[in-house]
Amino acid sequence: MADDERIPMHRAVAVIRPDSIAIRPSRQQLVIPLVQALIAGGAVWLLITFINVLPLWLLLVLLGISLLLGPAAVLGVVYSVYGTEFLVERRKGTARWHQGFLGLGIGTFELVPFERIERIVAESDIDDDLTSGQAQDLVELDVRLVKDNGRVLDVASLTTAHALLEDGIRRANRLAEALGEMTGRPVATIAPALAEVAAVPTRTVAPRRRPRRARARPGPEEAR
Repeated sequence: MADDERIPMHRAVAVIRPDSIAIRPSRQQLVIPLVQALIAGGAVWLLITFINVLPLWLLLVLLGISLLLGPAAVLGVVYSVYGTEFLVERRKGTARWHQGFLGLGIGTFELVPFERIERIVAESDIDDDLTSGQAQDLVELDVRLVKDNGRVLDVASLTTAHALLEDGIRRANRLAEALGEMTGRPVATIAPALAEVAAVPTRTVAPRRRPRRARARPGPEEAR
């Protein structure tokens, strides 16, 4: 639809509409189910075409591949096209987390009414250093929902490099702000200044050279 706003996230996309916000699987996740479907289809073709030629053990292997990968491919395609991981609806006044792969993103396993939501937060781990003390090459940005009992529920996340941190912060903040507008709850966003701090290259101090000792010249007596 023309009014839809789509925000790419990690292996998902946030679809923002006037009355709902949905976190759906990205189209890239269709690759694995389609590969599974091709393998299952090839196994079925070999099974039908060479049923009188291939040995029994190989026919059983092809049958097992088709029985395992065929249904998995169908479920994967349906989930990638129609499934929803997270859904907020203004009319119902609820935020729902749906089941994953086998549930096809339909069955609800977590439901939070708007009045139980305390705030929406967008966070990052940009200040966390590696065990070596160096800054991280990749930054993880998370959008979370905090309930009135202090429980924190993940909505969506994305991982970005320092060079693209400004765009990642913008996407995370936009999703958090849209959730805040939909639910009517306060929002804590990531400060854009973090992107400027991360973009500053770290100065590398060159090691100081040790001064070379001047070798004493031999005296006249030593030279003889």
